[in-house]
Order: sequence, then structure tokens, then C-alpha cells
Amino acid sequence: MSKKKKKQQTNVKEKAVVKTAEKAVPAASEKLAKTAEKNSSRAYNHKNGFEVLSKYRGAVMGFAALWILFFHEWQYIFHDKFIIGDVNVEAYIKRIGFCGVDIFLFLSGIGLTFAIGKGGLLSFYYRRLKRVFLPFFIVGAIRAVTEKWTPDSFWKNVLCINFYKVSMYSFLWFVPAILTLYLLFPFYYKIFEKSSNKLAFTGAMFVLWMGLSLWFRADLRQDLYGFTNRIPVFIFGVYAGWATKNNNVEFTKTSWFVLIVTLVTGLYFGYLANFLGVGFTFPVSNCSIPNLLIGFSFPFVMAKGFDVLCRFKYTKWFGNGLVKIFGFFGLFSLELYCVQEWLGGKVMQDLANVTSENKAHIANFRIFIVSAVAGFLLYIVVKYFWKLVDWCAERVIKAIKKTA
Repeated sequence: MSKKKKKQQTNVKEKAVVKTAEKAVPAASEKLAKTAEKNSSRAYNHKNGFEVLSKYRGAVMGFAALWILFFHEWQYIFHDKFIIGDVNVEAYIKRIGFCGVDIFLFLSGIGLTFAIGKGGLLSFYYRRLKRVFLPFFIVGAIRAVTEKWTPDSFWKNVLCINFYKVSMYSFLWFVPAILTLYLLFPFYYKIFEKSSNKLAFTGAMFVLWMGLSLWFRADLRQDLYGFTNRIPVFIFGVYAGWATKNNNVEFTKTSWFVLIVTLVTGLYFGYLANFLGVGFTFPVSNCSIPNLLIGFSFPFVMAKGFDVLCRFKYTKWFGNGLVKIFGFFGLFSLELYCVQEWLGGKVMQDLANVTSENKAHIANFRIFIVSAVAGFLLYIVVKYFWKLVDWCAERVIKAIKKTA
């Protein structure tokens, strides 16, 4: 073979090797990128309070869901056995259990700042509606049949019309409230992102909320303040979500001290408002300033507690266990909320004629089990229903593309 032919063959082989390498490098890079992304999602800076909260968000949400269940359905079993000063601890924890809603709204504000970047506006609305509306609709349909609602009442409840026209407590008020915030969020966030100082902008929105709340207190239906009083904790959640994405802020001991003091102040104000009738300027004031302080600080403090337990070697097993338990309930927190009052009422009806001394214990156990099982089953039904819908939609789209 001539030297010229050998040289040509060598060049061909070299080109083949280069092409193979060119194909392999992007694939390898993509794989490495995915691995890095996966690892980075696990890694976090435990000194950054926003990242700590993000890591334990599901567990905090699960705790909030159980606290709301406690508020709605807990039957007193300790009575006057746990008294601190003049405070009945059991009654106090139950009475302010609606603060779990404020924790939900704060965490929702955080979550939406991440969700808004995934796809366009219609995709955002579709994903939010998909997550929230179906459990709400299913429970509404079941209650309409069992409680003999009229068709008109059913549609006005599930389409959130009664929420605005009759009473916010007509049917599962949290769902119409969060859907309203979902609807307005993209427009608010667009303005928020353009502001040069996000914290100052959030503070200005809080002042605006205060002004409008006081201005319309003679005109706005009083029960709706139970919703509008929760708007500030949501917008503070939006700021926290933005800070989680964009800032690597290490919380100092002073930062954590301020959060703890804020939480204690909120708990004290909650006692004043709910047990002593102290007003805080706004209508329905027992769920205004106290809830804002609790709803903002509690998630950070609780997440930090989980983090300390999970990182300390002697309590790691306990911390991880708590996070898994609360995280499990966080998975179906919405579904648990949707079923609890209805099923709790059914359980108490069944126990109406029971005269046992342990009636409250039995009621609490049954309500918890029935609500948890029903909520989880509803979560599974909704999850796989949407998987089926997405699967069918993919097949239809592929079929259309083939025929086009």
C-alpha cells in the first residue's frame, strides 16, 4: 500500500474518532449536568435560612395541615390539666390552629415564585388549577349528593360564586381564596420583579394593604376580611421565594433570634386577640397581625428545628423520622383539608349516643384515621386521573402530528 493511501485512511479514521467524540461530549455533558443539578438540589447551605426552609418545606406544610385538622376537629381530652398562668394550653393550641392556613399561604407564595418560571402564563394557570380544583370539585360533588344540595347551590359553591356573593365560609373557603391569589400572582410578580428593591417594594405593598383595609372596612363584607387579612403573609412568601432563588444570605444568630422573638410576639398577640378580645385595628383582627407574625416566622423556626435535629448525630434518626412523617402529610395537605370537616362531622354524629368516658379519645382517633385515609386516597385518585389525562393528551398530539 502506498504512503498516500495509508495517510488517507489515517485521516478518515481520525475524522471518525472526532465525530464520535463530538457526539459523545454533548451526551456526557448533558448527563453530567443532570447529575450536577440533581446533586445541587440535594445540597444546601444550612446557614441560609431561605434554603433551610426550602429543604423542609414539605414537612412544615404537613405540620400546618395537621394543625388545621386539630383546629377543626380536636375534641378536648385534657381540659384543665395543662394550665400555664391563665392559659389552657390545649384550648390555646386548638384556638389558633387556623394559623396553619397562614403558613400554607406563606409557603404558597414561595412555591409560586418557582412555578412561574416553568412555561408560559396559560401553562402556569393550568398547573395551578390542575393541582387545586379537582379535589375541591370531587368533595363538593360528594357533599352535594349526601347533603342534598340543589344543583344551583352546588355550582355556585364549586365555581366559588358563593365565596364572594354569600359568605366566604360557604364551602372550603381556602380553595377560592388561593385560586384568587393564583389568578393575580403573575401580574403582581411581573411588577415585583421590575422593582429595584424587592424588600422595600414588599413593605410598600404591606402599607398599601393596610390603607385599603382601613379604607374599605365600612363597605367590604366583614367575613371577607378573613381572606384579605391573609394577603400580607402571601406577599411576604413571594419575597421569601425570590430571596431563596436569588440570594445566598447566611442567617446570623441575630437573624434567628429576631425570628424567634417575632414568633413569640405573634403567639402572644394571638392569645390577646382570641382569648381576651383585643382588637388590632382591622376587622376580624384575630387573623390579621397575629397571624402575619406567626405565619412568617413559624416556618423558618420550625425548618431550623428540623435541620438541627437532622444534622446532630444523636438526634438525626429522630429528626429524619419527623421530617418523613410530616412530609407524608404535606403530600396531600390540600386533600386532607377538603375532607376533614365533612368527615369529622360524620364521625361525631356516629358517636352522638356514646357515653364512654373515653368518648373524646375515640373521636380524635377516628377522625384522624378517617380523614388521613380519605385524604390520601383522594390524593391518589387525583394524581392518577391527571396522569391518565396527560397520557391521553400525548397520544392525541402524536396522532395529530403523524396525520399532519
